Amino acid sequence: MSEIKNASANAAEKKLTKKQAWALLFDAIFFELCATTCMKLSEALTILPFTIALFVFYAICFALFTKALEVLPLGLSYGIWGGIGTIGTVIIGIVIWHDAMTLTIALGIILVITGTILMNQGTE
Repeated sequence: MSEIKNASANAAEKKLTKKQAWALLFDAIFFELCATTCMKLSEALTILPFTIALFVFYAICFALFTKALEVLPLGLSYGIWGGIGTIGTVIIGIVIWHDAMTLTIALGIILVITGTILMNQGTE
């Protein structure tokens, strides 16, 4: 019985700080962007190295995101992950594949950033 208590106490001591959880969230976003880029590069999963990288990067992304959720609120975390991931993907598309950058897309990015800021303010 005391072993269970010790294991529980050790787990509580190893809890992430908020700063560590935020770092994990942003690392998860980075790996999500890597995975999404590999998705495009895999040409519908037909180029094996990019296909493998896609799954590896998503596995890392979800592991980091799950760990960050031990401390951070789900709605805020998912909103930031999705928002920054979307903006990052748009930027990667513009820079690498010369996707269009229109006024509408710029407005959408501004709205995503504004929404993320508002969600963050709502959790404080």
